[in-house]
Amino acid sequence: MFDNNSLQRSRRGFLQTAGVTTAGIALSGCTSLLGGSSSDSGSVTIKTRHYPTGEMDAFLDKHTKKFKDETGITVEYETMQWANGKTKQTTSMQNRSGPDVGEIPSTYIPTFANLDGFEDITTIDVDIDKSSFFDSPNEIGNYKGEFIGMPWFWGPRAHLSYMPSLKKAGIDGPPSTWNEMVQQGKSFNDENPDSYLFGIPAQENVSHFFADFLWQNGGTLLTDDNTKAAFDSDRAVEALNFYKDLQSNHSVMPKETAEWKGDARDNAFTSHKIQSTWASLATVDVFLEEEEISESDITISKLPAGPNGESATFYGLELIGIHPWTDHPKESAKWLKYLARPEVNADIAEMTGFLPAVKESFKRDRFQTPVWQGFKKLTSTGKTFPQVDGWSQVEAIINDAVSGVLVDAATGKWSEGDTRKALKTAAKQANKELE
Repeated sequence: MFDNNSLQRSRRGFLQTAGVTTAGIALSGCTSLLGGSSSDSGSVTIKTRHYPTGEMDAFLDKHTKKFKDETGITVEYETMQWANGKTKQTTSMQNRSGPDVGEIPSTYIPTFANLDGFEDITTIDVDIDKSSFFDSPNEIGNYKGEFIGMPWFWGPRAHLSYMPSLKKAGIDGPPSTWNEMVQQGKSFNDENPDSYLFGIPAQENVSHFFADFLWQNGGTLLTDDNTKAAFDSDRAVEALNFYKDLQSNHSVMPKETAEWKGDARDNAFTSHKIQSTWASLATVDVFLEEEEISESDITISKLPAGPNGESATFYGLELIGIHPWTDHPKESAKWLKYLARPEVNADIAEMTGFLPAVKESFKRDRFQTPVWQGFKKLTSTGKTFPQVDGWSQVEAIINDAVSGVLVDAATGKWSEGDTRKALKTAAKQANKELE
């Protein structure tokens, strides 16, 4: 999963993300819509379903046409929304009906695998070299010995800094540790009382940011065997208290961040209310829509390390797979193989604002800039959420607990011990979901 506020935006603006685009008709979930089997690929129509990431619709419009011109196979697609997409997909899996091909957010893999929602593509004649993908996406796609999806695009969060403001304040570069972050924040705020060094939203993807702080402090979200919550440990409490104190005690972040969603953070960065943030490559495109900000103004760097750990950042991964009920496995496999071509994978990366999963795709000239190369370097510090069934519910529990602490701190309602109490309560709730 990715930054929700930036998923539907890019340098070329907002997408039309509701319903089905001109390249496809709505899927009713009936198997009759999938058509009968055919040995003639040129007369076959396959259907696919995707989330509205960046310019996904524009990408599919372009490449379904190219694919049909090349193979004669028609690909029709449906766009599903993040709010109900998982439910729509799991319903199809339970009913054993729906499209031939579908997108797989990495955190949904356990649920989809338990429902036998996607074929192990190594059992289908896809003829895709797994070594062509980066290692981390490959490892995630291989769930319990089955390669249930082909890695498609992915991306970590970086520490994005607007360097003109930092240099003016005498700050040479981004912080490498939590202590440096606090020192730089206080120094900057003393000279610029109406502006802040840093800011991240507390009402959107807050579980991702909490995980960043937790990992940086050497903590884990779950126990080693992924059966119990571990985000209520001493290191977790220390991590959330540090996160809280950035806004409430250290003046590194404005207190309003407790109420921010992604759009508010983006506006604060482009208006220079904040000078740095943690965000994805897609968010850089949002910033670069502003005429006052150029790519050379933005520095991409690792997130800082905590006192008990090292730099770490959340990353999301999208895969694409073939449903086992398809009447057209051969044609669906051809579509996946087409999407795995380096030039096609480069297109999906550029048009969504994330990194390509195919290593050779990075040879594209557009990806040789400091921004793209900076994000590529961050992949070594990337971590993702545990692949366990029920994680969506656990993540929602973490979101509520963490945002509650941040809001209470910003409004003066937080008291000593509240952080530990909130995380302990959340961990008990999470353990019920993990049973």
